[in-house]
Amino acid sequence: MTKKVSQSIKRRSFLKAGSAFAASTLFAPSIIGRAAAAETITLLTWETYQEPEWVKEWEAANEGVKLKPVIISSLDEVFAQLQSGAIKPDVIYSEASTAGRLKKAGQIEAFDIAKVPHISNVLPALNWKDPLSVDGVLMGIPLHWGTQPLMYNADTLKEPPMTWAALWDKSYQGKVSTFDDATVNIPMVALYVGAKDPFNLTEEEFTRVTDALRELRTQVRVITRGFDDATNLYASGEAVIGYCHLVSVVNSLKRKKLNFAYTLPKEGTPSWIEGTYVTPQGQRDIVYKFLNDTMSLEWQARFMEFSGSNGILTSEGARKAGLSEEFLQTTNILDADSPALKENLVFFKEPEDVERRIQIWNDFLAGTL
Repeated sequence: MTKKVSQSIKRRSFLKAGSAFAASTLFAPSIIGRAAAAETITLLTWETYQEPEWVKEWEAANEGVKLKPVIISSLDEVFAQLQSGAIKPDVIYSEASTAGRLKKAGQIEAFDIAKVPHISNVLPALNWKDPLSVDGVLMGIPLHWGTQPLMYNADTLKEPPMTWAALWDKSYQGKVSTFDDATVNIPMVALYVGAKDPFNLTEEEFTRVTDALRELRTQVRVITRGFDDATNLYASGEAVIGYCHLVSVVNSLKRKKLNFAYTLPKEGTPSWIEGTYVTPQGQRDIVYKFLNDTMSLEWQARFMEFSGSNGILTSEGARKAGLSEEFLQTTNILDADSPALKENLVFFKEPEDVERRIQIWNDFLAGTL
């Protein structure tokens, strides 16, 4: 899956408060003690997850233990780095659907959740244990999550569309958009056609998905290839409804004073969780202490504000940590206050045949289905 956090993220004024806002847990005496002082914790991670200031702050608060973030930019790179052996991380950050592949490769081991008491900060509506488990064994915990909903121009569509079928409505022919990603689009179409499991399609369901994509191709005017691309397309009026790669697209349009909104369709909304995994060599107390600190209210609020991410906090926890109502309005966090959200989210899993799905999508792009 492509990375979900916008690459146009800017440092926010929130961070200028510096260490005054730092988590008290981070400055408390290390629970590990001086025996850990010479240790290094290597992280296979992404931009915005551990900013240099945060790394220095945590190191200073933890007896000189060093953090070594190794930044990657795609899921393919995660596996390329691991297979090359050039990087031997203690912690891996990767989308939940990769947990099975990482476990099979021997790159991660069962997660010792007892060592992360701040897991209690995760919002109850986030059904995270199933996506982050393999064969019933918990392999990781969530860092943040997001939805890929149905977005629309509320000036054109007077009633919120509550079904994916709206993308196939002939009233919007030539005004529909989606983004270029096979692994994300096909589950959405599978939900639309009523597949029992959008990540484990039967032959008959594959046929229905292919037929629906063929029909959708006549509806779509432009297939976007990035957040800015999508924002510009909707702002120009070339599209009025579409599959939303990230709610930040809707928020960017709102900042332009354009009346866009999103819904979570009744068939279910494709959603993702970024997992935090521990490797065999990372099964150490100091590693788990670091991960516990990053699940604190203070660390999560800082990360959420900086990255524009949902994080893992409830709206109550986010407010307690100092996040504003204005910020919460730009996320899915307030959606999570609804009891119905837990049933609506359909988290990505490793599909039955990645190559087949990519070929179907390439045929869709080429118009040769």
